[in-house]
Amino acid sequence: MSLFKPADGILRTNLSWDDLQESVFEIFGKDAKFGPNKDAKDIGFASGFMSKICLITPDWQTRMDGVPEKFVVKVSSQLSFIECKGMFGDIEEEFSTEEFSRAMESEVKKIHNNEITLYKLLKKYDVSEVPRPKVYYTREFSEENPLKGFIIMEYLADNLSLHIFDNLSPEDILQALHAIASLEAASLKFTDEDKGLFMKNIFGEMFAKALTKENVKAALDLMRHAGGDRIKGNVDRLESIVSEIIDTELADNLPDILGMKRVLCHGDMWSTNIIWRKKGKGVELAALVDFQTSHFGCPTTDVVRLLNACLSAKDRRENWESLLEKFYSFLKDEVGDNNQMPCTLEQLKQAYRLYFPLGAFMIVPMIGPLFSLANNSDDVEYKERVQELIFEKTEGLLEDIFEFYEKNKNTSSGTEAKENNGGLLL
Repeated sequence: MSLFKPADGILRTNLSWDDLQESVFEIFGKDAKFGPNKDAKDIGFASGFMSKICLITPDWQTRMDGVPEKFVVKVSSQLSFIECKGMFGDIEEEFSTEEFSRAMESEVKKIHNNEITLYKLLKKYDVSEVPRPKVYYTREFSEENPLKGFIIMEYLADNLSLHIFDNLSPEDILQALHAIASLEAASLKFTDEDKGLFMKNIFGEMFAKALTKENVKAALDLMRHAGGDRIKGNVDRLESIVSEIIDTELADNLPDILGMKRVLCHGDMWSTNIIWRKKGKGVELAALVDFQTSHFGCPTTDVVRLLNACLSAKDRRENWESLLEKFYSFLKDEVGDNNQMPCTLEQLKQAYRLYFPLGAFMIVPMIGPLFSLANNSDDVEYKERVQELIFEKTEGLLEDIFEFYEKNKNTSSGTEAKENNGGLLL
């Protein structure tokens, strides 16, 4: 049995209904018994790839106060990626091999336990300003529990399912920036022992294992094929410098290079990990989810990913600096004491510039599949609209990767960083 092979549990995972029932008894009491019409629905397809997101309708047999009618179980599993067959082109060939899957299994377990650590510490420090689902129950992987890692959490109903082609306004993004600032500020109170519980060198230890030379080539080939002649030239140019762009050692050491304090980062801040609700003519931030790659790192890491994923290229280009300034003001308000600030505003901006090429590139593997999804739609008007949104974002992303890459080579801090770490050919 493993995390990458179908089992006979809920949604083909290793977690059985009996396992879940016992955990639910612990949470809600012995009256919380599942009924014959209990159901599990996969609500995370093509959004998360290291876990199954199961919406549970328990069919309670007893009426109980304060017990949710539905809840979510996040089951650590590699099946989610395997079941997205056809979306990722040649990347799937390596990702679907048993050798690669077995090698990644230990990493999947680590990031599951890492997310549980995050939730426990946010509870320990009574952090209320970081919106997230309520967590009812967690089970870590261990020697005694090698196959059934899961988290039971609140189901956030009436949320908007936004993807990378659903651009938000700079005003909407302020809510997410405030949440990131709250997370970073709260982490400054963590003890060294608390900080030591998180994964170290997340870029080199985790992301580098997925960003192999073969996988990067496959992602670029898919992007080139899906985007056609309109972006082929830029994809070719990106391929020629990609070994320097994927500088995971620089990303891991950027706070130390620039003299910044390390702060708690979400680690995977992009569209599908941010839950919104409709509010008037705009949106309201409901929750941040999927903290699997949370780590102590650079204060600008999440901001770069957020702006690239959620804004149009035009809005990002016109507003990135003012949004960083607003983020810094949020951070100052949350920290309270200027002597405790993890960085200066200029350090924050310089970190943005240095991290931008890699942070923007980490969105690239999703672009080809999104073009493919749009192309498969029977709705011609929808297809054309989505394709144009993806093109606008992709062209801006690629052009700005090149711009920041060239500027970083010619700045003193960028040159120093490269000399200290060097580009990483994976």
